[in-house]
Amino acid sequence: MLPLGGKPVLQWVVERCLRIKGCDKVICALPDDEYNDPLEKIALDAGADVYRGSQHDVLARYYYAVKHLDTEYVMRVTSDCPLLDPDVCAELLDKVYLSNKEYGVTSWFPHGLDCEVLSKRLLVESFEKAVHKYDREHVTLWIKRHYQERTIYLKPERNFTIKNRWVLDYPADYEFLKLCNDLLNSEENIVGWRGVVATLDSNPDAREINSKYIELWASQNRDIYKEAATQPAK
Repeated sequence: MLPLGGKPVLQWVVERCLRIKGCDKVICALPDDEYNDPLEKIALDAGADVYRGSQHDVLARYYYAVKHLDTEYVMRVTSDCPLLDPDVCAELLDKVYLSNKEYGVTSWFPHGLDCEVLSKRLLVESFEKAVHKYDREHVTLWIKRHYQERTIYLKPERNFTIKNRWVLDYPADYEFLKLCNDLLNSEENIVGWRGVVATLDSNPDAREINSKYIELWASQNRDIYKEAATQPAK
């Protein structure tokens, strides 16, 4: 709900999702507690549908959000990524669809351009088989472990991951995103990820604002993956 360039972060995410070529519907899968009620209004006003479900079993929330939809694929993005690039998402969607695979994910892009595409069939399978609390919380963690050899990866032409963090988790991330917004003057325009990189190349100090969290997040992510791997699927 924090303001960025005159509108909430969630609104940026929804508006960018609505511009993804090949996507027919945008759904915000929100927890069903009163605390998240204000987010529902933001999502609806921005043009998304809303599904309310379990706060902690996010995999179930995703499953029930699309259970009755006649769709072959589901794209997953998270609401903490206001610099999400619709073109990157569309490219991944095309790559998965044309390959006739069931799961694809962005890799080596800056953290904040995260996007995944999975078949509805695979979503159902993971919903039925995943049992570890982290698998239920992180939606595609079970798929990442069991479909690693069958995963399609979309990578940029350069490796930017080490020195770029474009996601909103910490106060320093918010300061970084506000600076990016000011530098890009992007209130009325969607600037692609290459434009952000070019801007940061001209303002190298901006990257340092939240850089200390890059390895922290990576370490925490590795720990979650390892713990989830200790319990097999049913």
